[in-house]
Amino acid sequence: MNAQISLRPVEAEDEKDINILRRQPSVMHYTLGLPSERRASSQSFIKGLTTNDHVIVAEYDGRVVGIGSLEVLGGKLHYYGLTAMAVHDEFQNRGIGSRLLDHLIDIADNYLGLFRLELDVVEGNTHAVQLYKSRGFETEGTLRKAHFARGAFHNVLVMGRLNTALFPEN
Repeated sequence: MNAQISLRPVEAEDEKDINILRRQPSVMHYTLGLPSERRASSQSFIKGLTTNDHVIVAEYDGRVVGIGSLEVLGGKLHYYGLTAMAVHDEFQNRGIGSRLLDHLIDIADNYLGLFRLELDVVEGNTHAVQLYKSRGFETEGTLRKAHFARGAFHNVLVMGRLNTALFPEN
């Protein structure tokens, strides 16, 4: 399947597929997506992107089935990026998340020179946690009962990754 998946920057026309993606049951469980979310939210998200936002979509057969984002913080945190990802329920566990994350890390490391990446992940999202750990992210803390989904509160792990190639002595 990976040969059929293409990665590219997000476009305005992707808002419909992104809205569908965000309303997938597992995506809603592990992100801030809601079943009542309207397309206007996806439209606003895309329209509000700046040069500090690097959003990549995974496309299969003309539709968006995954999305990953890297937000570069400004000011004194210009070396720092926040990442987020989601993959359509029908396409999970097929390497799409890995490809998206690798692409975002490549942008962060080789084009932006970011020293630190950070993300939040719901503690029970074991596939995501394993993926992030395999790419050098480490758990740095736990936000207790910080995420509400399916009628219950869940812990959120804060994970970080340092690009030690930039400063190997640290």
